[in-house]
Amino acid sequence: MLSRRSFLKAAGAALAGTAFMPRLSGPPLRYVSPWTQSSDQRLGLRPVNDWPVGPDKRLGLRPMNDWPVGPDKRLGRMCWPWGVSIMSRPNPQGVELGKLYPEEMVTVVRDVVGQGMAYHTHVWNELETGGYVYAPYLQPVRNAPQPPLTTLPADGVWGEISIPYIDARTLPQTDAPVVYRLYYSGVFRILEIVQGLDDAPWYRLTMETGIHMYVPAETVRPVSADELTPISPDVTDKRIVVYMQQQALSAFEGQTEVYRARISSGANYFGEDGKTLLNGTPGGERPIWQKRISRHMQGGTIDNGYDVPGVGWVCYFASNGAALHST
Repeated sequence: MLSRRSFLKAAGAALAGTAFMPRLSGPPLRYVSPWTQSSDQRLGLRPVNDWPVGPDKRLGLRPMNDWPVGPDKRLGRMCWPWGVSIMSRPNPQGVELGKLYPEEMVTVVRDVVGQGMAYHTHVWNELETGGYVYAPYLQPVRNAPQPPLTTLPADGVWGEISIPYIDARTLPQTDAPVVYRLYYSGVFRILEIVQGLDDAPWYRLTMETGIHMYVPAETVRPVSADELTPISPDVTDKRIVVYMQQQALSAFEGQTEVYRARISSGANYFGEDGKTLLNGTPGGERPIWQKRISRHMQGGTIDNGYDVPGVGWVCYFASNGAALHST
């Protein structure tokens, strides 16, 4: 589970809100594909005893109760909004073995360098079931349920989602309407511990927008107080260098590079003249002028906007909302 202290190992330079996650008005559709009888069939969650059998069957979707558990189990959540191909080798010219669709979960064996579809990364994820998926299509996640808290301070504590995703609801019960689907590493304020209709503890979460919602307590990792203390407080010369062409960043303390990571920068967009192509991440030397533990990032239009709750560890460096933040 990534904490604020491991920010240097996980942060990406991105314009706030460039990930488009629509607000959900009800439980999302789950797919099992491409092992349906015809291309127009989309089935709901299939029980374990109904999974196709055989070494030639490549399965993507894993139900929540079948997600491998533990911080050492490396999982991938398919986060591209359309279906992506599972290839026979880490190359777009390989043979297509199957498809993954949004929210499908897979177990990742290792990273493999092959031929990428973007110039700045050639990393593919090898799947436990066989085949390769281009790494940018999978969100790296863990399934690490947590021991619930029994008490809270009056003003609550911060917490990070510690499983691949969970539907937050209007009431502490599994059949209540969904407010948002919350994703791994999202950061929220835990305000209350309540008993759900399932007799298990639930947390009431909130954001600065005033929205309240409930999730099972085991799905959230409380952030400890020591994680909010400064890193290397005696070092005065700290900077983060972002390499836009390489889609990477390096963190420096003095002349020492203490970490390097891949990023996903702000998307290109057309300027006010409708012709000039601009980038959402401004260049130049820019000081960090504000930090937030969590932000609910919203913007755009109804047809082409974004609504992303619980974006963590936000460091603003430009007046247009550009920031370093988790993804």
